[in-house]
Amino acid sequence: MPSEVQQIETIGLMAAHESALAELYRTYATLFDDRQSFWSELADDEVRHARWVAGFADEVKAGTVHVKPGRFSSASILGSLDRVKERLQEAQNAEPSSFDALAIARKFEDDLIESHYFEIFDDDAPGMKDLLKRLQAETLAHRKRVTEAWEEEREQTP
Repeated sequence: MPSEVQQIETIGLMAAHESALAELYRTYATLFDDRQSFWSELADDEVRHARWVAGFADEVKAGTVHVKPGRFSSASILGSLDRVKERLQEAQNAEPSSFDALAIARKFEDDLIESHYFEIFDDDAPGMKDLLKRLQAETLAHRKRVTEAWEEEREQTP
């Protein structure tokens, strides 16, 4: 089993990933007036997700939950975090099209779902299970909203 420090490091990286997505979405909100509220709502959700994920560290410290051994490596989370930061840098330096921004968000949300990102704990306490289910449900809702907006944008693009 990973040490407490390793588990808390993993949780910290996951929270940083959620925060980086929030920053990316907030940047998109400033770039696309016609979808400002859409992007702002997603960003607000990601900020809340980051807080929830960061709170898991307290559960690890209390010994009530444990990160599954080998579930995620720090390197894989860092790799994804780097990709989010690269996209953020691109958005700040060269405004992407709305279609491209939606495609980027769609890919990140898909990756979270497909990697079973929130299935990280070995022995979830009942309260943790509920919170993890909410995170999963909200991420699924993000993917659905982003995909619908992407499809709408695709239909409008000549």
